[in-house]
Amino acid sequence: MGATAATLWFIDVAEPKGILAIVGRPDEAASRAIAERVLGEPVAGRPESLARAADPQPGHVYVAAWGGLTVIAHDGLRTDRPGELSDQWWDLQPAHRQFLLVSDAERAVGGFAVRTDGVLKRAFAAHPVDILEDEGLPELFEGPFWAGEHPLTYAEGVVPDPRALPFHPMEFAEQANRELLGFRYTHPLDATDLDPARIQVIDFVPASGTAGPVVPSAQGAPVLGPDGAPPAPVERPLDGDYEDRGKVRSFFGF
Repeated sequence: MGATAATLWFIDVAEPKGILAIVGRPDEAASRAIAERVLGEPVAGRPESLARAADPQPGHVYVAAWGGLTVIAHDGLRTDRPGELSDQWWDLQPAHRQFLLVSDAERAVGGFAVRTDGVLKRAFAAHPVDILEDEGLPELFEGPFWAGEHPLTYAEGVVPDPRALPFHPMEFAEQANRELLGFRYTHPLDATDLDPARIQVIDFVPASGTAGPVVPSAQGAPVLGPDGAPPAPVERPLDGDYEDRGKVRSFFGF
């Protein structure tokens, strides 16, 4: 099964793969400043790996700033339509390129969005049998996927759905991440992949222990509940009338 992730990257370097291959500890002051903008108050932080941070816990924001390269992971980034992510997220850090990865292993949904100089260039999200968003021109890496070179695999005895995409959307989204950043979260990793477990970020929480105002969630609604605490994760249904969990059980993933 693929990895669950919600990460937003701000890229002002020509070769982010090369930077990630050599980065050490992130700039704590710069990372803290971003975290305080997200959570709306002073924060306390501790080291964490990007591999663990990629599936963010409610009430936490994970940040790593390395000069011209920054990553944020937060529960509010989860969305089925990456291209519609609130501008308040994109505006957190000016950058030439910005990249959002979202994947939900429980629902077999994967997607990504790419912006250049503030303009959406590509956004895609899907379940194996339903396209949820498809905006902009395809990226070069997409060709082999649409050509059927990365087919879905089915559980034994499951009849392939004639409506299914020729690839798993979570694998598709993670390949977008790999093309730009040099890695994916799902194991096994390729020999040439960077290992996100070796990339350090900072896990920030409110220093007060009580969450304050935060950047709106992906759909524009406040992240916090009426009591000021992060709400429990909710199941976000996909478009269309079908039994989503039944479909999930039909696929091994990738």
